[in-house]
Amino acid sequence: MFVLEQEEYRRESIEWEFVNFGLDLQPTIDLIESTGNTIGILSCLDEECIMPKATDATFTHKLNVLWTSETPAGETPHLGKSKYAPARFEQGFTVQHYAGKVEYRTDAWLEKNKDPLNDNLTRVLSASSERYVAGLFAEYAETGGVLGGAKKRILKKGAFRTVGQRHKEQLNNLMTQLQATQPHFVRCIVPNPNKRPGKVDVPLVLDQLRCNGVLEGIRIARLGYPNRLPFGEFRYRYEILTPGIIPRGYMDGRKASLRMVNALDLDSATFRIGTSKIFFKAGVLAELEERRDGVLFDIFSRLQAAARKWTARRQMKKILNRAVAIRTIQRNARVYGELKEWGWWQLYTKVCLRI
Repeated sequence: MFVLEQEEYRRESIEWEFVNFGLDLQPTIDLIESTGNTIGILSCLDEECIMPKATDATFTHKLNVLWTSETPAGETPHLGKSKYAPARFEQGFTVQHYAGKVEYRTDAWLEKNKDPLNDNLTRVLSASSERYVAGLFAEYAETGGVLGGAKKRILKKGAFRTVGQRHKEQLNNLMTQLQATQPHFVRCIVPNPNKRPGKVDVPLVLDQLRCNGVLEGIRIARLGYPNRLPFGEFRYRYEILTPGIIPRGYMDGRKASLRMVNALDLDSATFRIGTSKIFFKAGVLAELEERRDGVLFDIFSRLQAAARKWTARRQMKKILNRAVAIRTIQRNARVYGELKEWGWWQLYTKVCLRI
């Protein structure tokens, strides 16, 4: 994952010096599952399972001979040899993993790796009416049927496979799935060994974060540029912070983004402009979001003030029109009260009614 992160910087042609974080686990992987001239631990285990008179002691001795013997002159030593060491006191060996050295004891490894299961038992369990139980033994299910009047050959999928072989097959399926998707990691942390709520064992949590690579990931994120946006999305979201900087009409996304970051007064060390994306250090986008929220708050506040002003003026205009109308009615009523007893007005109204 860390290598792919830096490969993204290389594809975008940004200024970045490739950093070797010392997280290359390929030697350890080859030590465990290599199938070349020097076979790995799992392959050696499978080989010993089919050898007559093989024991856990012979398996351990064979591993020690393969991975601790001196490399012949003129040949390049296998990198996995630096990750392997024989156990000092117990029957086993030590492997250097990412989190540290782990010692394995090989007692009963051959018997557990063979994992012999009775065919009748696996066939019954694979045909169980319980979906969960049948799923656990699905690889042992027998597939058969009638095709064109002839009975198809029965195939036992789970026959003659060791635990190591099934483990490698599951790992290959997992890697195929991961390479076909964009994974997002969720780290589950055990807060304390006693499973009690409200209690946090700080050394235990830190040890888990270190072994899971979380702390290393945070360090790499601080060194690199974890936040990135395509030019179009960056312009669409943050152009409001730089009004008038980009002229009307079409402009290349890279040039537009460069104008915007210059207008935003961002430190040149906190961002990099690639061929299709703009990269930011951790925390820069959060600061831009705060500035954007402030600008939007000001715009919406002024819009609300203008709307309230228009509504208040309209209401006040209605009140003033009503007051004018009331005064007009009152004035006409007073004039009518003064004229209704006047003789000429009475004569005028009678003449007008007859007409």
